[in-house]
Formats: sequence, C-alpha cells, structure tokens
Amino acid sequence: MPVQKFNDRVKVKIKNDPDIWMILEHETIKKGATTKVTGKVKCRNTVTGQVKFFSENSCELA
Repeated sequence: MPVQKFNDRVKVKIKNDPDIWMILEHETIKKGATTKVTGKVKCRNTVTGQVKFFSENSCELA
C-alpha cells in the first residue's frame, strides 16, 4: 500500500519536467470507514496553471 511522502501545498519537481508543481491533493479511495491513499497526486503548474495527476514516486522536493 502506498505511503504519503509529501504534504498538500508543497512545491515539487517532477521527473522529466523542468517546471515546478504544487501538490493540490492526494487521490484517495474510501472503503467503508477507512480511506486508502492511491499514490497519485493532483498537481498544479506554478507557471502555466495547468493541472495534472502524477505518481508520487516521480516527485521530489523543489
């Protein structure tokens, strides 16, 4: 099961991408009373404002 490495609103760099992205939220799945983290993060480009999903493993602190 994936573990959350970064908090929300943290600026990160994505592998093979020169821009800086900000993590907006972590994708989660609700199963009954528990919530599971999927390992994907929703990020916004700080320059263009573009929003994309990335794997948290491809992120590193900026």
